[in-house]
Amino acid sequence: MQLKAEQLAGSLEQGLAPVYLVGGEEPLLLQECCDQIKAAAKAQGFLERELLHVGQGFDWSELQSVAAPSLFGSRKIIDLRLPTGKPGREGGAILTKWAEDPDPEILLLVSCEKWDAGSRKSKWASKLAKAGVQIDIWPIAASQLPSWLQQRMQRQGMQPETDALRILADRLEGNLLAANQEVDRLALLKGPGPITAEDVLQAVADSSRFDAFVLSEHMLTGNLKEGLRVAAGLKRIGTPLPPLLGALLKELKTTEAFRLAMRAGEPETTAFRRLNIWYKKQGIIRSAARRLDTRKLFEAFKILALVDRQSKGRAAGDPWRSIDELLLQLSVR
Repeated sequence: MQLKAEQLAGSLEQGLAPVYLVGGEEPLLLQECCDQIKAAAKAQGFLERELLHVGQGFDWSELQSVAAPSLFGSRKIIDLRLPTGKPGREGGAILTKWAEDPDPEILLLVSCEKWDAGSRKSKWASKLAKAGVQIDIWPIAASQLPSWLQQRMQRQGMQPETDALRILADRLEGNLLAANQEVDRLALLKGPGPITAEDVLQAVADSSRFDAFVLSEHMLTGNLKEGLRVAAGLKRIGTPLPPLLGALLKELKTTEAFRLAMRAGEPETTAFRRLNIWYKKQGIIRSAARRLDTRKLFEAFKILALVDRQSKGRAAGDPWRSIDELLLQLSVR
């Protein structure tokens, strides 16, 4: 049987399957599904757990060894971690054989971090799904992230405003582990009740004074002094450049798109809604679009492309110096 991740809880309430196969490249959702299964199994008397990591040179006879009856006679979970989603010929044969005659006293949980079409449609996966439950975990699309965040926050009694969700979604760029941490932190800071955009911004400010979110605002407003200070802080704490560049590029593209919309005669409110610009940022984007012409934006995109090459060792120079140059080029003079 195949289920979606959100269907798992309801299925577990109806009873346990002897085999679960969980695969997907979203670490948070993968872990949460596995935790739900193990918790339900423990409640049903599966008190022992054997953990097996399948790496290079793994001896598949270990699976058969740990499946031996327990000295204590208790039911057992075998937590088989298969990161690659590829058990090989021997492993595939053993898993297929297991699926054909599962032991009712043992719950087999197979989890795969890599989960491509070949793995999903393999014979061993099909056999495990037929014997029990297969859960394919799919990435959360950017358009789905606000709704996903809303559901998480509502579970903890929070009632987020639409703009609060937009800020979080923009800032987290699809990183579900970071998103879950932010939701938990907001729950601790604010507790149940309404969550406004201001609440989220305050939490962001409290968590890090040197955030890409903050740097992008200084870039758009042309605040060179604060921009350089924040950039220096980001460099000092070893901030990875790819997500930082992504955040800066996104803000400049939004500014350019808004500027072109105004030139084309599109109403402001329509453009803000189409570009998903939350109300507190509308003034910043409006001012930046008026201040930055085509030439300045083109030069900014060129500098970001250079920073990208420098960060990958494909161009000479210090990428952080180039970021300082970007801030200088876009500063108010």
